[in-house]
Amino acid sequence: MMHSNDIETDSSVLIHTLHPIESEIEQCYNITRSIFKAYGQPEDFTNKYIIEQDMSDIQENYLKLSRSHWWVATIGQKIIGQAGVQPKSIGDRTFYNKLIMDETLRFYEDIHPDEICEIRRMAVLSKYENQHIGRKLLQTLIDFARTQDYKAVHLTTSLHMKPACNFYDRCNFTRGQIYRYTVYSNEVINKDKKDIAANREKTDQLTVFLDAPVIFNTLNDLTDDDWEKINHPKLITQVKSKNVYTQDFWMKL
Repeated sequence: MMHSNDIETDSSVLIHTLHPIESEIEQCYNITRSIFKAYGQPEDFTNKYIIEQDMSDIQENYLKLSRSHWWVATIGQKIIGQAGVQPKSIGDRTFYNKLIMDETLRFYEDIHPDEICEIRRMAVLSKYENQHIGRKLLQTLIDFARTQDYKAVHLTTSLHMKPACNFYDRCNFTRGQIYRYTVYSNEVINKDKKDIAANREKTDQLTVFLDAPVIFNTLNDLTDDDWEKINHPKLITQVKSKNVYTQDFWMKL
């Protein structure tokens, strides 16, 4: 469990609600692009499958949506970090529906899926990493989650994003299951943009193009071949198909 008095950041860094104006929204888009670029994703892929989804209307999908929010970390007028939160039923609808249908899948047996929130699009510009800005954003989100009567926080991130995974480990999240998907590039590239337009009733449409996953309970269950693919990922635009590995993280509030 995180505590706000554990966090020290530069006093010039402020955490506040995003102002839904073009200049701030575009800065959030650019943060997202820079993060995925650092992990080898081309900008057109990030635009189509992230920015044109829930981020296409942050005001509607976060600021106006019940029990949801979007914060930014700023130095002066410059946004250097961001974090969003939504109910799990919105932020990860597919997983939410599975938890509703099958109680044995629930990580916390005593917590209903409606009491779980989903961390979305959390990121800090690389220049400002290791300055506790991510922790401050996360603590702000957790404090908000408690006021909204959430009892647990969940997020999913790619296993090849090792700094992100290590960050959540340090913040006392518990690792859940790992999912290995096969994604087919032809389907991804040819899918029309209008089919993935974001609104509060849709989840991330990238999952539409993924086969049913192979599920691993722990990192120790991954094979040497899996680790080779995680440590040396290929661009989806360079191959007809590739494996994508995602890691669940949980925290009880």
